[in-house]
Amino acid sequence: MMTRHAGVLAFVLGLASVASAEPAAPDPRAKARATYEQAERAATELRFGEALAGYESVLSIDPSAPFAKTARARAADLRAHAEGDFAPLARLEAVRRAPAPDQATIEALERDAATFPPGRVRAEARLIVAEAFWHRFGDPSRAATALGEVIADPSADKLTRALAMNEIVALERERGDLAAAYRAVSQAPELVPSLYAEIGRLVRRAFLARVAAGVLGALGLVGALSIARLFRKPGADPEAIVRAVIRPSSVAFALYLGGAASILVRHHGEGDVRPFLWLGFGVLGVDIVARAWRLGSRDGRAAARVGRAVVCMIGVLAAAFLSLEGADAGYLESFGL
Repeated sequence: MMTRHAGVLAFVLGLASVASAEPAAPDPRAKARATYEQAERAATELRFGEALAGYESVLSIDPSAPFAKTARARAADLRAHAEGDFAPLARLEAVRRAPAPDQATIEALERDAATFPPGRVRAEARLIVAEAFWHRFGDPSRAATALGEVIADPSADKLTRALAMNEIVALERERGDLAAAYRAVSQAPELVPSLYAEIGRLVRRAFLARVAAGVLGALGLVGALSIARLFRKPGADPEAIVRAVIRPSSVAFALYLGGAASILVRHHGEGDVRPFLWLGFGVLGVDIVARAWRLGSRDGRAAARVGRAVVCMIGVLAAAFLSLEGADAGYLESFGL
């Protein structure tokens, strides 16, 4: 009996020794982490092909690892920038990671970007070029050229093109060229519809401001000529002319329009009172022109009187528009301007 128990014990001990001699199965989580760290090092060293293979291996080894989500996102990003077997991306990242690349480096990237194959990297490289020329080297014209190339690049992703659109509009507005901003945004209005609507509104506002200024200028000229004609009439009485042209009731209405409205605005909040003050002066000026024009005109027909009334009414609208536009253009937005 003792011999049989000894044999069983020896057999068990033999199995244990054999099991301990076999190598333990590797831990998938540890292997995945080591692979992930290798991929991270490869990406840091601009070896993007190896990095992509490493991130994909992580997902096959342990897709539930805490770092698998990051690996999946970085693999997707690398696949989206894989044109030219990652050579363009390595070139771009070398410049992007430099602390402060000089102008020669940026110009070299600009030349290289022209040779890149179609894809996201080409557009992103041109964005880097545009940012450097605009903000660091003070050359907005070259920046605008690069941004225009990004917008026109069909292989660039929509987000990059939309960013370029916002940048070129900001650049042109900074240069005071609203027309150029509108031309840029009109190339692809679907990229940033809200920006297209905003710039279109500003263009209309600028056009109406020029028209309004022209109308008031023409009315001012007509008023000056009419008053001069009145003073040149034989036996003209200057005081009578002044009393006929500048009526106390017109002055009182202008003061009421400007002053009373301003008081109401202040009473009900912190609104801007300047539009009402300027509108009061504008209405008074148009009224003076209208009276001088009527008194100095040789044409007393009904059609002429109606024509003068219509022109002066347009002058009042022009004065109102310029009052709002010059003080707080936000008032015009409620009118779609």
